[in-house]
Amino acid sequence: MDAEISVSGGRIDATLELDDIAYIMEFKYNDCAPGTTPEAKQRIFGNMLESGLSQIKEKGYSRKYEGSSKKVYHAAFAFLGRDDIEMRSELQ
Repeated sequence: MDAEISVSGGRIDATLELDDIAYIMEFKYNDCAPGTTPEAKQRIFGNMLESGLSQIKEKGYSRKYEGSSKKVYHAAFAFLGRDDIEMRSELQ
């Protein structure tokens, strides 16, 4: 696993490369006020996860794997404070 990898489009938070699979990971963090409703948390999570996946695509973080035989997954992780986390991934 590698972290904070500089590429021409920015800085990848983390990658995990296995023999036939590569995971490109983006981490997003947001403080969440006490008493935030579950519905509001889901909206915040959705926005953060979409932002993370969009960043991976827009900045070309997986360009390194173009033409390779590896399956490449984009994964976004959203943290709301210290206790809540969600993840969304998609095959490139």
